[in-house]
Amino acid sequence: MTRLPPLPVLLLVEPQFVLRRTIVSVARDLGLVEFHEATSVTRDLPVLAARPFFGLVLDCDDVSASTDLLSRLRSGAFACPADMPVLALSSQDDPERDAWREAIGVQDTLRKPFKIGALLESVQAMAKRKR
Repeated sequence: MTRLPPLPVLLLVEPQFVLRRTIVSVARDLGLVEFHEATSVTRDLPVLAARPFFGLVLDCDDVSASTDLLSRLRSGAFACPADMPVLALSSQDDPERDAWREAIGVQDTLRKPFKIGALLESVQAMAKRKR
């Protein structure tokens, strides 16, 4: 029996239950990545402090919390590498915030609503850049 290499583990921070579960289920079914889930930035802080992840998919609609999280991540405050790939999710169209996220190293921003396929393509691109 051939063992497949372990899937990259990403942290998904998304407050919307149905969207979060859909993302996790589709990624698992396709064997692309494994997601660890959190419903908010507040709930994911202990997880980021405790273990490393391959990447982060972050809902950025709570601007203050996501800004703080990204700043702390890039300063090396967590168990993850400071340069960990990040994909932002947002329902707000704000070029100023998009520019800030880009400057701090967010690989891409997807606007809600988005197709799950678009998110999975971004996650796969993130994996290729990290290798």
